Amino acid sequence: MATNEKITLNVDLYDNIMTEQKGDYTGRARITGSLHNKEIAARIIKERTEYRQETIENILDLADQKKVEAIAEGKSVVDGVGQYIVTVRGSFLGENAQFDATKHSLGVSYTPGQLLRDQLKAVKVICNGLAQTGPVINSITDSVTKSISQVITSGGPAVISGSNIKILGDDPSVGIYLTKDEEGAVPLKVSVIVHNAPSQLTIMLPAIEAGKLYALSITTQYSGSNKALKTPRSYRFPILLGDENAGGGGGGGEAPDPEIPGGGEAPDPAA
Repeated sequence: MATNEKITLNVDLYDNIMTEQKGDYTGRARITGSLHNKEIAARIIKERTEYRQETIENILDLADQKKVEAIAEGKSVVDGVGQYIVTVRGSFLGENAQFDATKHSLGVSYTPGQLLRDQLKAVKVICNGLAQTGPVINSITDSVTKSISQVITSGGPAVISGSNIKILGDDPSVGIYLTKDEEGAVPLKVSVIVHNAPSQLTIMLPAIEAGKLYALSITTQYSGSNKALKTPRSYRFPILLGDENAGGGGGGGEAPDPEIPGGGEAPDPAA
């Protein structure tokens, strides 16, 4: 299949927290949204096909289910996106040690496929210079499961790491929010912030619905100085989060590289 050379990817520059060298920045892709099988099916329809969108969506959903079953069985699943292999986390003490869910967990390793690698080579990348100063989320660690940027526990504690994420300001929109990944969802505001610092927040998560995926966002007037910003700035973490039963991006995968979180403005939590 030929690659689409019309694709353009916007990249913003952020301070490189791994070095103190002046003028050293890291590039992060500007994430512009999330696609599910419904949206993928709609894109296929635009390529002119005799199948209805609902039919394509059902086939994609069924393919996802069968791939998940195969991966869980220990199969190496290879598709046009990449290769998936189940992994085991945790240390086993002794030759006859057994799997203990309190000490061990299953995840998935992912390797990009040739089609994706070829497409990335054809992408036109536009660097937009330094990103607008504001909050940036690098990761969220669930304190119950120890999962990083994957699984969150309803009503449990979590640690958010990043830069300029201190919650500050009297604007009604200021706060930390979880928004269900579906149209028209009302953001859930985090009511308990245990630790509030520029690079780390410790929070108590609100109650979330089992099996659903959520987007995490932060809105703050913190500026990195003693003076608060006049206008709140927001950051929406591009990786969807969910409990152990959530599909898609919530749970199960290897922890993402914290240097590739992407950006994007969070929707107005007050809306």
